[in-house]
Amino acid sequence: MPIHVKNVSVEFPGIRALKGIELEFQDGRMHAVLGANGSGKSTLVKVMTGIYKPQPGAEIVINGQSFAEIRDPNMAKRLGIRVVHQEAPLIGSLSIAESIAVLRGYPTTRFGRVLWKELRCYSRELLKFWDIDLDVDLLVSQISSSERSMVAMATAIGKEEELFETKALILDEADASIPEEEARRFLSKARKVADMGIPVIMVTHRLKSVMETCDDTSILNDGNVAFTGPLADIDQDFIVSKMLKSEHSVSIDDAIGVDNLWRSVGAAPPENAEGAILEVKNLRSSRLRDISFSLSRGEVLGIAGITDSGVGELPYILGGSGKWTGGEVILDGESLKHSITPKQAIRKGISLVPSDRFRQGGVMTRTMRENMLLPNEDKFFLKSKKAYQAVEAAMQILDVRPAYADQQFGKFSGGNQQKAIVAKWLFTCPKVLVLDDPTYGVDPAARMKIFAAIQDSAKNHVGIVVFSTEPEQLATLCDRVIVLQKGVIAHELKREDGTLNRESIARWCYT
Repeated sequence: MPIHVKNVSVEFPGIRALKGIELEFQDGRMHAVLGANGSGKSTLVKVMTGIYKPQPGAEIVINGQSFAEIRDPNMAKRLGIRVVHQEAPLIGSLSIAESIAVLRGYPTTRFGRVLWKELRCYSRELLKFWDIDLDVDLLVSQISSSERSMVAMATAIGKEEELFETKALILDEADASIPEEEARRFLSKARKVADMGIPVIMVTHRLKSVMETCDDTSILNDGNVAFTGPLADIDQDFIVSKMLKSEHSVSIDDAIGVDNLWRSVGAAPPENAEGAILEVKNLRSSRLRDISFSLSRGEVLGIAGITDSGVGELPYILGGSGKWTGGEVILDGESLKHSITPKQAIRKGISLVPSDRFRQGGVMTRTMRENMLLPNEDKFFLKSKKAYQAVEAAMQILDVRPAYADQQFGKFSGGNQQKAIVAKWLFTCPKVLVLDDPTYGVDPAARMKIFAAIQDSAKNHVGIVVFSTEPEQLATLCDRVIVLQKGVIAHELKREDGTLNRESIARWCYT
């Protein structure tokens, strides 16, 4: 029977991630759920798999039964919701058979002894049913990413006699890290699931795969359903247009006086000079191939791309925590070593605002003041009064609320945490500021302040590199935008020649 979600809303502090959405996923059809980052796709998946709880008034209908919420992942599993995530939950050091047993259970005697022969027999029958030609004694580390995803999907659903247990299959960016050629093979297995009469819900950024594989699509935009219907009625340009936010969703505050931050730590704004402040030449890593670009002082350079483009590695390479295998990174005329650490990068003049503020951006159990001073403790050694004054100034300039510097960092809202994280790295007086999705999941007022800080820093001759999944942001902030595809620079858009707009950025990213 169809899966139906009705009036599903999810709220976080300061953000409504889903706003009363209603969607239906039909038996035997592959249904793509599309949208830019922050549109609500992942939140919807987490509601359907029991990780997030919707607001009161929601209804989820599965196999004819109605539920106000799915309480936890175990309940989702009992109801027949099967999920294959981007990173297949298989252990590299185990065999395929052992990995299947970890997820589906080991066959044992009544005394608890594992029946290895029976496990291998079941695993071979499972792979045969799914037309997966692999030796079950191979280590998971020996098979390709697409083969891992296929094994994960087969394990989630089981053999033919176990199909009745599955009421829906969710592919949560399951094809994102798979090369395009291999992804086709993986998606053919997903198509087989749909042909067995099971609804398949495919969350992805790959529009080409969607157009080739899926029957229906729903496009989410800022927590709302922008479109739902058969794919036969629309094209890729229509999809991209529906994924974009409104023209007026990005705004920037007036100049906020970022130079006052530097003065509060006894430093002057960076000097203006001719030539590039940052040069990247033929950079190579596990996902990047011969990337080359330059950044001028006072320039805001945007870098965009979907999950498999390599865009996720580049900010961390520039910030000193990522590894590269070849090429050169030159900062202010000095070639940086491959072994550079984040601490060394900061000292040389590159500061990174990471995308994950919870794990990498701040220490939730320490105070706001301690967080903002972490990279600058040497500057304030035995200067506590000066440190207090600098933090107070930063909180005022970036409008961090409430203005209680000694409150625990984790008790501030996400937007105020992110403003403080940006201020923290501006305190380092960088020559180059790298920002990885700096306003992801923050409220509009916080975005305005962060955008203002970025543009104000550029006016004070800081080179800015902004990585963002939102074309609207890049079109508003940047002088140039580089789009990555499959580890190479696919296109460059420039404000000066009129090619830089949100439609062109989205089109190059998604199609």
